[in-house]
Amino acid sequence: MNLNNVYMTNIIEYNLNKPFPHCIIENFLDIKHANNLYNYILSLNLNDANSKFTNQKSLYEYNKFAFSKIDNFPLPIQDIFKYLNSKEFIEQIEKVTEINDLIYGDCNLNGAGIHIIKNKGRLAMHTDFNTYDHPKLGKLDRRINLLVYMNKDWNSNYKGDLLMYNPNNKLEVKSIQPIFNRCVIFNTTNKSVHGHPESLDVPNEDICRKSIAIYYYTKNKNKEVDFEGDHAHSTIWHEIPNNL
Repeated sequence: MNLNNVYMTNIIEYNLNKPFPHCIIENFLDIKHANNLYNYILSLNLNDANSKFTNQKSLYEYNKFAFSKIDNFPLPIQDIFKYLNSKEFIEQIEKVTEINDLIYGDCNLNGAGIHIIKNKGRLAMHTDFNTYDHPKLGKLDRRINLLVYMNKDWNSNYKGDLLMYNPNNKLEVKSIQPIFNRCVIFNTTNKSVHGHPESLDVPNEDICRKSIAIYYYTKNKNKEVDFEGDHAHSTIWHEIPNNL
């Protein structure tokens, strides 16, 4: 694995980036691991996904598939997830984000896995669920999302960009193409609205929008509310930017 790209991420830049703290890291995984991950994702059968969102009438998500049972992945793929949840790597995440005491060593924290969106698929703008009860660690607060995109030869016309905005300023929208081996790390708060609201438009069904996701947590200290003072909630859906 390659820590250098994380080491070089500027703490001040991360926290000043708009519309909310985040960074983009190119060539995130070394090419061998990136290609192994890419080839494994191509081999997956969507019928085997652990979560399937196939209701075309849904206003929020469609043609989205998630593989979350990391223990079932081949060992080389498990190793990638183990690395991203290792103490060594998470220490670098803490330095960049200035969020301390992140949980490490557990690859099955809620939400992690491989995500695939098929043609016409979408994920509406949203803020994420904020807490959940871990069977061993107790109540956890969700703090950071890490996404690594796995899309070679991606075309901007496919409409697969990750969009981000702060609900206090919906006119300032950041758009990030999901190109191969590009990593996006951002704080998950009640202001970090993000999604893929435009329906994917690809020339054939073999092209999908592929990514892996790792979510980082801290132990909850406030019992009734999360670190921001919010009561527990599931995904909160937000408006699609008017300037799309």
